[in-house]
Amino acid sequence: MGGHRPGVTGSALDINDLGQIAGSSVSATGEQRATVWDGAQVIDLGSLGGGHAYAAALDEDGNVVGSSYTATEKGHAFHWRAGTMTDLGTFGSIPTLVRDVNAGVIVGEYRYLLPNGTARYQAFRIQDGVRTDLAAVSGSNAAAVNAAGQIAGTQRRLEPPGPASQRAHRAFLWEDGVITELGTLGGQWSQAEGINGHGHIVGQSALGADGVLAGGYIWSAVEGMRRLPDAGGLAAPRAVNDDDVIVGTHTCTEAGTAAHAAVWTGPDAAPALLPDPATGTATMANAVNAQGEITGWAQAPDGTRRALVWRPAPGSS
Repeated sequence: MGGHRPGVTGSALDINDLGQIAGSSVSATGEQRATVWDGAQVIDLGSLGGGHAYAAALDEDGNVVGSSYTATEKGHAFHWRAGTMTDLGTFGSIPTLVRDVNAGVIVGEYRYLLPNGTARYQAFRIQDGVRTDLAAVSGSNAAAVNAAGQIAGTQRRLEPPGPASQRAHRAFLWEDGVITELGTLGGQWSQAEGINGHGHIVGQSALGADGVLAGGYIWSAVEGMRRLPDAGGLAAPRAVNDDDVIVGTHTCTEAGTAAHAAVWTGPDAAPALLPDPATGTATMANAVNAQGEITGWAQAPDGTRRALVWRPAPGSS
């Protein structure tokens, strides 16, 4: 993997196979702006009337989704295409979050209140302008969607959630209205973060009954859930491409060690730490495309973030 390319103050959250990047940048007045980088072109997507916005994901068809303040409220999801930002509204109560878009299908979750006033989140998808709640139990999110419309998410299994030793939420695959729970690596909980075009899902799972220690995994319908190599540290995968290249973070076991952006070149490969920028104290890898280009951010000593892209070294495979 070649070196990083330092970016503006902000975060890079997604990259598509065209090399376009979605995220946020910080304006001269300190506002967070929803931003798309397309080669040398930097596109400010605007907002829904408020001062802060970010772009969470984009696809190859010109669709960008994210979140923006409105003039009077916070946390409205948006869909941007061809220069027009559309407010997706609120389905339950504020906030509504969108996580991903692929082939125009949008996924995320919205908050609603139970009769006792407890807040819960409900996973949804929007296709051709129609919103559908995923058939999940109370408390769910949709993290990622592939071009075939398969959705990776997480749903709660117990009410109330309880302490770590009693957590019971499970990663799932949603396909054509059917939810398949992915299981765990031996503990009570698992969560999904990314899915590729083959329906392979990555995320984290508890390793034991106490629910405290966790490991990264990759899941497929054929091989089930497999633990990612972690070199004795903590693997936290965020995304996977169609070649099963996985990116996320790896944290060593030493106390006080910061999370570090990492790549697994395959499900059985050891984590390789991505190069640090000169001023970074912690790094995060959020997405990887078909060319192996990776986006993320680095945190500076003053707490600000810099958007980054790591590109494979010339001649590497």
